[in-house]
Amino acid sequence: MHKIGNAVDTITACVGAAVAGVAMFLPINFSWTADTSPYRLASLNNSVPRGAAIGVIVAVSVAVLVTTFSKPMMAWAAALAAAFSMDINHFAGRHVSSADMLTTQNYLDSILAGVLLGALGAAVLRRPGPAAGFAIGGAGFFVYGDLAELMETTDGDPYSVLETPPRWLIGVAVVLLIISTLRNRSQPKQPSSPTTVIELPVTPILASMVLALVILAITEWLARQYQHAPDVGHAVEIGMAVAATVIAATAAAMLLPRRDGSGVYLAVSLVAAADAVGGDPRPGWSIAALLVLTALGLLVGIRLPSMFLAILMIAGLAVFALLKSANVHGYVVAASSALIALAAGYCCGAAWPRYAPSGVLAIAALYLPSIITALPHDSAEWPPAGSASHQTLAGRTALAIVGGCALGLVVLRRIRPRRRPKPDHPVAGESVADI
Repeated sequence: MHKIGNAVDTITACVGAAVAGVAMFLPINFSWTADTSPYRLASLNNSVPRGAAIGVIVAVSVAVLVTTFSKPMMAWAAALAAAFSMDINHFAGRHVSSADMLTTQNYLDSILAGVLLGALGAAVLRRPGPAAGFAIGGAGFFVYGDLAELMETTDGDPYSVLETPPRWLIGVAVVLLIISTLRNRSQPKQPSSPTTVIELPVTPILASMVLALVILAITEWLARQYQHAPDVGHAVEIGMAVAATVIAATAAAMLLPRRDGSGVYLAVSLVAAADAVGGDPRPGWSIAALLVLTALGLLVGIRLPSMFLAILMIAGLAVFALLKSANVHGYVVAASSALIALAAGYCCGAAWPRYAPSGVLAIAALYLPSIITALPHDSAEWPPAGSASHQTLAGRTALAIVGGCALGLVVLRRIRPRRRPKPDHPVAGESVADI
């Protein structure tokens, strides 16, 4: 029975992380965009990266709170409440009459996604199987990205997507969370001394704020530079944006304990490289293959962890984006998607954290925007594959970010030598599963 329950919790962690990630990654509703004004469409588009930044901060804050007070039942209950509230929010989205209200609902969706991701991460990252499910769900759906093929569409129009994530997926997450919450309701609180004064560690929260807000600000700033002067190269501005991205990742990494910041460096690099490769359309059935590849990469990363190999894989993706032409064969698209899945899974396994909120931040950072999305492209395709000139610029920019993060990784590992907590002085609720 224990194995069956553990398997249920693993599936719950995978589905819950996927729902939370997609909610932060994509807007709640596109059904009204055909008849709306450009202002309202811009408002919704702007709310997506801003909502993701808010969701990241909320996720880490919730994970810190739950981990500090060491109450697993509270974590499961918070995750269930967030998923159920998200279902209500999407139900209301189908019947709302104002497009302005949908932008507000998108922000609410991101906040609830943050609560779900943070609480679920704090609940499962202490246990090997569910921790692996959490990583696969978060990283796997980041890899897939475009969920239009899995939802309600007509005539291939992506703006006919009614809701992201779809209500059936949220419903599955709610049912699984109910089962897991009931199963874990009697799980004992983590042992601690009755005279111990519990202090809330704020450095992971500061790390999430620095990373999310700086990346959001620099991405929006770079986009405005191109809007004001679209015919200018903006090499200096791009260089400043790359430097700000690496500095934000470094500040966040240094605020996290031990070597947990490695996951932040890898996440920031991977997002840039994946955005540079582009969002080429994929068939709906490919999500199963990509999840399997993500799981395979995770397993290899756990068994053979290497920061050098992880950053080398991401650099390879950036080089591929640099050399990629505007129109590529479907086999090339499939190969690039497979490589992103393997790289995402391997990075999750190789940079497994010692502190649960650090793992939540690394997974949530996959859904932050990158400055690559602010670079101009003249493609009319959806998702935007970009022209050859855009691909070259995006590839060079991503490669610069990967190089900066690789240098930061070297410095982090030099000043933070590998060590484990002394058995005589354990920190309650701090460690996560070695899987």
